[in-house]
Amino acid sequence: MKKLITTSFALLCALSSAQINLTPDSNFGNNGTVNLAPNLTKFLSFHFLNDKIMVQNIDYSNPDLLGSRITMLSGNGNLDTSFGANGSFFLDSSSDFVHYIDGNQLLFFSGKKYLHNGTLDATYGNNGQSQTFSDELYRKVLSNGKLLVRTENNFYQFDQSGNLDLTFGNNGIVNAYSSNFSGSLIPDFKTNTSFFSLNNNYVLEHNFNNSLLRKADFAIGNYDASYGISGNGQYFNSTSAGIMKFQPLNDGSAVNYLFDYNVNSKYLTKTLSTGLLDNNFGTNGKIDLPENINGNSLLYNQDFAVYNQSHYIVPVLDQNFPKKIYLCSFNTSGLSTINSQSLLDTGITTEMLNPDDKIFVSVKDNYLYLFVAPNLIKRYLISESVLSANENSLKEIYNFNNPFQDELKISTNENIKSTEFYDNSGRLVLKNMGSKNINTSSLERGVYIIVVTSSNNKIFSKKVIKN
Repeated sequence: MKKLITTSFALLCALSSAQINLTPDSNFGNNGTVNLAPNLTKFLSFHFLNDKIMVQNIDYSNPDLLGSRITMLSGNGNLDTSFGANGSFFLDSSSDFVHYIDGNQLLFFSGKKYLHNGTLDATYGNNGQSQTFSDELYRKVLSNGKLLVRTENNFYQFDQSGNLDLTFGNNGIVNAYSSNFSGSLIPDFKTNTSFFSLNNNYVLEHNFNNSLLRKADFAIGNYDASYGISGNGQYFNSTSAGIMKFQPLNDGSAVNYLFDYNVNSKYLTKTLSTGLLDNNFGTNGKIDLPENINGNSLLYNQDFAVYNQSHYIVPVLDQNFPKKIYLCSFNTSGLSTINSQSLLDTGITTEMLNPDDKIFVSVKDNYLYLFVAPNLIKRYLISESVLSANENSLKEIYNFNNPFQDELKISTNENIKSTEFYDNSGRLVLKNMGSKNINTSSLERGVYIIVVTSSNNKIFSKKVIKN
């Protein structure tokens, strides 16, 4: 007869009370680390394709033919030999970057389309290349599979065959912002722009030189004049600050990583979906990135990643030589911890003097990836846990059978978004979306950490046993 033990524990009061945990993924490369071929240096682009990773690096194997190499790694970090020639192919350009990949194709900023076998698709556009423009600002593949190209004055849309989509605008063209918005683009917008797609037909554009963050409807060519103040989104409280990177969140807001060149400081802000500055974010609307943590003088690069909409992970280096690379985490209140530490030592050292454009960080599913020039990739398993286990103060009670066998039943009035099971090595072994009755027959007997996320993004974690 199965012994049923009812365990009660509560939902964590807020995400700001949680920290993230990072564990090198032993199922990826050599204990979480992959070193690419020694002739490869500097990451030009990287993209995720399901559980695979595509990386593009400068290839110095032939000094007389400088180009780049496109490499595909499988989920365990090994070369995907079905891609290119035994996992990679050479491109005779070091200045043309991949901007999109799916299961069949790679699209480049030059307008070219390559197949996974490394050959140019001559059926695409005009001999393998869609139309390009001298004043291009960006290219973006939309959710419908069509390609949006932004120039200084127009939006163009191309179909999946690489030809102008004549159903878009006026024969494939929409004039940009010619109606009721008083702002205009400046000529050097091209080299200082970043953007993200939002819902419907909107994109969020940032012009560094002119300090503009604007929401654009590319289907009709207008800026949204209701966004922010008179169409200009708020992202700083200092006139000398500029965005280095911004990350949209699921609710339409965006977290911004800024550099204030007058005082040589970096900080985070949050722009609400309305375009107004979130003054409840951090202290008076910003989170200063400290120059010193635990006696370590720090050097920040220009990248950060967002986990679970509320943790902002930033790579930093110390000022020694060679430099150690650390990770630090911030939440909506300020500096948080990783594995109960203010600075997590990645075990990576580098001789680089300036980390800009040489270190990248990204979150995909429950993994955090660290890309370090010249050719190193490190992957961590990522999860959340409570900083203090003060369960008596928790309000929302969850009841479930522990130990359990082939089904875990959770009794609660809360709506559950996801339930994750991690083994003792920190590896995610089971994930269930939304159900309160979870089939666990695929799990072996043993001890697991269960992490439950509610529909309002609150979490709890608990040790459970399968008999």
